[in-house]
Amino acid sequence: MLSSFFIRNFRSILELRLDFSFAEGKAPNGFKSLVVMPFLDAGDGQRFVSCAAFFGANAAGKSNILKAFLTLKLLLKNGTALAEVFEPNLLNPKFKETTFEIEFWLDGQCFVYRIAFSALLITEESLLKNGIPVFTIQQLDPDFSPEILSDTYTKKKLSEIIRVECSDGNGRQTKPFLHRIGLGYPGLHADLKSAFGFFESGLIYFSNEHPIPLPVAVEVLASSLQGDETAALHEITDVVRRLDIDIAAIEIVQRETAQEKAILPGDVVRINTQTGVRHSLQITATHQNVSGEPTLLDFFKHESAGTQRLAGLVGLILYALKTGSVFLVDELECSLHPLLMREIVLLFKKRRHNPKGAQIIFTTHNTDILDDSILRLSEIALVRKTAANGTMVRRLVEAKKAGEDIRNVTNFRRQYLAGFYSGVPHPAL
Repeated sequence: MLSSFFIRNFRSILELRLDFSFAEGKAPNGFKSLVVMPFLDAGDGQRFVSCAAFFGANAAGKSNILKAFLTLKLLLKNGTALAEVFEPNLLNPKFKETTFEIEFWLDGQCFVYRIAFSALLITEESLLKNGIPVFTIQQLDPDFSPEILSDTYTKKKLSEIIRVECSDGNGRQTKPFLHRIGLGYPGLHADLKSAFGFFESGLIYFSNEHPIPLPVAVEVLASSLQGDETAALHEITDVVRRLDIDIAAIEIVQRETAQEKAILPGDVVRINTQTGVRHSLQITATHQNVSGEPTLLDFFKHESAGTQRLAGLVGLILYALKTGSVFLVDELECSLHPLLMREIVLLFKKRRHNPKGAQIIFTTHNTDILDDSILRLSEIALVRKTAANGTMVRRLVEAKKAGEDIRNVTNFRRQYLAGFYSGVPHPAL
């Protein structure tokens, strides 16, 4: 469960701390029995939002907030080269490095991971659990908690892993220690494994630029269903149908194909990276024709781009709900009817759909979702940007505490669209 994220010197962001706490004071009466949860309970009195919606004008930096999450995930899950992910603020050279600090809760325990890096080296990396350092590394000089040390993995041994596997041999750390330990030494310590797991599978990113194809979404969801892709496809189809998409069934047929056969535009091919074996995928959607008879249509050829995007989106949503993950979506409203967008958000807010405390964090321009007061003041944030300060974020709950006239979300929507707040464009065409 995500509680906060600090970003410094990344793209349009100069310095920004995102807060995902429930900050509206006393909990609503009878909140434990409410169908729509006002917050998620992480234990020990810690309450966080189940969703966070970022509104703002174009080019304010909304997408960059989500890309900061993705960059951190790429660093830790994939070990992506620093030069590929180092994207400093080019309009204000105040900082020379990018810094990320993320706080998250796992099984009632608070973890804080921090990393500072440039295109050439990592200058700082640390992991804290409940305020106590698990490890800290400054300029390749490490310190480890006694809990993760053993007769086999002494401080000398762990320092050697950093020197050999995390550095370039010239005294510069170039790979995160948590990445190398998570991939190569998963049994070293439970805290390291849990923290790495949060970045590996607990952060799910969905971009409008690169929507997830249905077969990939099926694979992801199947990983939470003991690998059962048939069950995963059935669950995705059921939700798509319930969202009033006229599809009775979806079927994926996989056939092995020759390696020398050229892959043509429009082909859907699954390649086993270990064996090199190729399988072509034929995906069909069943509809009823005018006579009420089932008719098979090619999913990619005949279904709309919105339906294809929705199917992939649903697969990742179901995975997040089943695993209690953080789901990040850029432009959630893209290709979705406003009522479908509303139902997707409610999946994360309704107790029966979200028993494991999953969260959805999304950017949007669609203010229709504010009309029904689905979102709370702690769940709505305005994004704006200046050359001097970069991208800035302010939650409605903070504005209300500052004395601004925000009585409820619907009241805010009228004022927001009327231009009372920053975060809306003022075109002069």
